[in-house]
Amino acid sequence: MAEYRIEENTDWGPWHGVLDTVYGSNPQYVYPLRSDIEGILSKKNAAHSGDNLRRWVMTDGKRPVGRIAAFVDTERNKQLDLPSGGIGFFESIEDAAVARELLTTAEDWLRSRGMQVVDGPINFGERDKFWGLLVRGWYRPIYQETYNPPYYRAFFEDNGYRPHEQCLTMRGIVSEFPGERLGKLAARVRERYGLYTKQIDRKNLKQGAEDFAQAYNAAFNHWPYFKPLTGDDIYPTFQQMKPIMDPHLTCIAYNKEGRPIGLAGLIPDINCFLDGVNGKLDLFGLPKFLYRLKFQKQPRNCKGIAFGIAQDYQRQGVYPLMVDAMFQSGNRHTSRTYRYVDMATIRGHNKLMVDTCRQMNTDIHRVHLAYRKGLTPGAHWEPFEMMDVSQVPPGDYGAKE
Repeated sequence: MAEYRIEENTDWGPWHGVLDTVYGSNPQYVYPLRSDIEGILSKKNAAHSGDNLRRWVMTDGKRPVGRIAAFVDTERNKQLDLPSGGIGFFESIEDAAVARELLTTAEDWLRSRGMQVVDGPINFGERDKFWGLLVRGWYRPIYQETYNPPYYRAFFEDNGYRPHEQCLTMRGIVSEFPGERLGKLAARVRERYGLYTKQIDRKNLKQGAEDFAQAYNAAFNHWPYFKPLTGDDIYPTFQQMKPIMDPHLTCIAYNKEGRPIGLAGLIPDINCFLDGVNGKLDLFGLPKFLYRLKFQKQPRNCKGIAFGIAQDYQRQGVYPLMVDAMFQSGNRHTSRTYRYVDMATIRGHNKLMVDTCRQMNTDIHRVHLAYRKGLTPGAHWEPFEMMDVSQVPPGDYGAKE
């Protein structure tokens, strides 16, 4: 590897430049927003405590050819049996030696921090974005979804990584949702249990964030990796999303006492409007994006980013209640505005959620795998249960769409 050089990365230029090297000729690729990535891999991220994150970039003397980030989610580790580090935002040219050096460098740093296992590729922070390696479904990526060449899978598996968790993206055609059946189910739920729903109000995002956090905590407090959220945690994200937020795509369910017990949140898939922006919403990219967002006639899609129901209410029809509320909202605004809905980062071991999504006429469209590797002798764990996805079409990497 004498022709390559790996260095700790402090300059965003080479870091983002790796994407040009790997994907520059791929018409299917949509560059992630640089502001999103920099917000995750910097002190802007609440998970960053000062010394629990490193980035490296590899060059060949002329251009950046690979990159990787390693991190330790300190707060989440307090709840885990095995000290677990993470790697993410991995990119590499098709060279096994480059990939091995990047992975080994990140693993060595995590091992020096006392980590016994490493998960990757994953996000540094919440599990609703940039999670897993794409192994089926090579199509244009949706917003904040990992996309990668097929050869990355061998890089991980040849270096001792084993599938640990399956993340599914389930797609449906909005106009084909079973609206009549949903309406009847929702009416029975409201009458029988006294449950009701509200949309998030853009004029009162503080209250929306508070209710969202309460519903999130009630829904996920029994899951591995759970980290409770507060309204103050959620509010900055709501503020950031406000320019693209569609209230018709949001829903919080309440019990008859007014306590939040379910949440459903979707956003417009802005990747439909980011072609040619190259991840930069600057003086040149922002006007182009905003113009497309307002006037572009191509079919719009939406992406599910958060769905959850408190355990005590999971058999009471809360999910169809929320979906019906969003489907009917604004004189069926969603079916008139959006073509596809993508339900992202649904875990393959969450059979209840997968089955519920299928009842809404969605099915598996893309598959990501989060891998795990032991860093110390004797580290032992059981992977999550995974679904058979052999019938999911693989897609066509790099095909023009």
